Amino acid sequence: MEGGKGIYIEKWSGMKENSSILHNRQKGVILDKQSVTLSHSKKEELLREQGKPLEALRKEIIKKELSPNVETRSYLFERFLQQNGKPELVEEARTVKIEEYSTKPNQIMSELSFIGVSLAEGFLDFYGIQLSHVVEKYEKRLHIIELESVDQHESGFYIGKFTEGNLAIVSPRLDSEEQAQETLSAFLTTKQKRQKDYSKMGLEQEPTGKD
Repeated sequence: MEGGKGIYIEKWSGMKENSSILHNRQKGVILDKQSVTLSHSKKEELLREQGKPLEALRKEIIKKELSPNVETRSYLFERFLQQNGKPELVEEARTVKIEEYSTKPNQIMSELSFIGVSLAEGFLDFYGIQLSHVVEKYEKRLHIIELESVDQHESGFYIGKFTEGNLAIVSPRLDSEEQAQETLSAFLTTKQKRQKDYSKMGLEQEPTGKD
């Protein structure tokens, strides 16, 4: 099913309930509770009229999902300002509780902008870098994907990996989320064992320095 054409509903493990994607492998829309009950023809119409490029939509969702995990501690921002040639902004930055950005983004940006455009722009640069680090870690991991064929009225579970919004399926179709989780856990266990074996081999092959 992962290679065919048609309309699909894509869900990722750990996603919020309102972050399912309706797509035709080229364009997609976020599927909310109202649109999930639409007829097949209405779903096609929705994709034609409101569909975004699928890879861009996935990237948008990933960033939105991960934004609460971004570290915006004051000392990290101060270090960023120092390293980027803006030490004069450090004292002003200390007057704003930027660690509260994830829960009060509008308020924090208003406070930063009130102090000065340079400080607000500096924070946006800092936040962008911090978010990219979180996204990079997310993309290094494998994820469980549920893919439902709207045309065929069937669904399957897969293990996949994201790269810049592109989804690569790395497993055959699995019948349930439990089976997918077991397959993923077994793979990760095997991977960790191999890494330990390689590390052990490397230590054994290191020269001792003795004749």
